[in-house]
Amino acid sequence: MVVTVLMVAEKPSIAQTLADALSTHGRASTRKGISPACSVHEYEGDFYGQKAWFKVTSCAGHVYSVDFPPEFNAWDRVNPVTLYGAKTVKNEANPKLRMPKHFQEEAKGCSYLVLWLDCDREGENICFEVM
Repeated sequence: MVVTVLMVAEKPSIAQTLADALSTHGRASTRKGISPACSVHEYEGDFYGQKAWFKVTSCAGHVYSVDFPPEFNAWDRVNPVTLYGAKTVKNEANPKLRMPKHFQEEAKGCSYLVLWLDCDREGENICFEVM
């Protein structure tokens, strides 16, 4: 049985470098994904002793942004103390990039997710956005 492994890097250039380094003799094929900013590099290999199909792609910045609802965005009319109890709204960071849809489509049929993001607070946040 062949497992499918989705790998997500911090940015497109890192995804390309990973695919080149990890594929046999740098023989990853490349195709466009749903996001116009992120290609998908694919190759065969082994993952923990199992035959695997790898798909390596990336983010292009944050996937989501967090904001207050519109009624709290008039800063001259909102008491800042009310923001502590206000709910937040999560929106797609850049709708033109279609990152959530890109990851949803690429994750279909995958058995494993490997995240290649920076080991800092922002990278950790992006990891949770990808998941």
